[in-house]
Amino acid sequence: MGIGTETPAAPAGDPRPAGGSKAARQNKDERRRNRGGSPREVLLGSCSTGGCATGGGGLNFEAGRLYVGIRSAGAEDGREQLCFTGINRHTKGTKLVVDSERGLEFAEVINERPLIFKACQTKGARKFVRLASEEDQETLKRKTAKEREAFQLCMTKSRERNLEMKLIRAEYDWEVKKIQITYTSEGRIDFRDLVRDLARLLSSRIEMRQIGVRDGTRVTGGIGPCGLTLCCSTFLHDFHPVTIKMAKNQNLSLNPSKISGQCGRLMCCLAYENDVYVERKSRGDVPKPAPALPAENGELPPA
Repeated sequence: MGIGTETPAAPAGDPRPAGGSKAARQNKDERRRNRGGSPREVLLGSCSTGGCATGGGGLNFEAGRLYVGIRSAGAEDGREQLCFTGINRHTKGTKLVVDSERGLEFAEVINERPLIFKACQTKGARKFVRLASEEDQETLKRKTAKEREAFQLCMTKSRERNLEMKLIRAEYDWEVKKIQITYTSEGRIDFRDLVRDLARLLSSRIEMRQIGVRDGTRVTGGIGPCGLTLCCSTFLHDFHPVTIKMAKNQNLSLNPSKISGQCGRLMCCLAYENDVYVERKSRGDVPKPAPALPAENGELPPA
């Protein structure tokens, strides 16, 4: 609706209120509740109503007032997670205690106004519980120290039992009673004896979680050949199929060391521009490589 325009009035005899009135907004909220939704979903848009296909300043502005971007303590990746704060406002650097799927977590605000274009972005968002106190920070220090000890102990015991597994992370819950050990392996591993040893030495409940090599790299994070943090540890939520044909379409070197990521698989970024190359090849207008420039001594540089 442009500036200076008026909200169209309802037709004569139409029981519905005008589109811009408060009664109209309440009517929309009521219809949303009848469908099992909430007024906040109307504000953000939703996949079922086509809201995910649109975005705008109003959506971002309103959504940014309800959410902040956080990073969980101890997270080695650069992924920013959303945290629902309600009416509470928090500045960058504020320490929080948030509620997640695995219980309470210690987190720090890294973005006061995250960009939210659609409602499905808020799926899996943490919930604000309280501001972190000195006692919470002491709990975090004790929890981190025990995680390092458990990681080293698990690594030692797995080597003693000749288990072909690569440990990724050892993470305690907030009460430091249960520990989740994440690892990667090419096949299935019988770790029952390892769990008995760890349970006896750590006096904690042990949970072993096997993930793929790509997920392992996502957890640990790192720097890619482009000089930026890895895509999988920052903004990618799902892994898409990547094939060697994508490298051929873009006339890239097929040297495995050039097109493989830290996980040892083909780099995810090979798929980013593949569709453009395929489309331009179908039209026959793929730009040709520029000729090599002569060096100062009149000789061409090596190819």
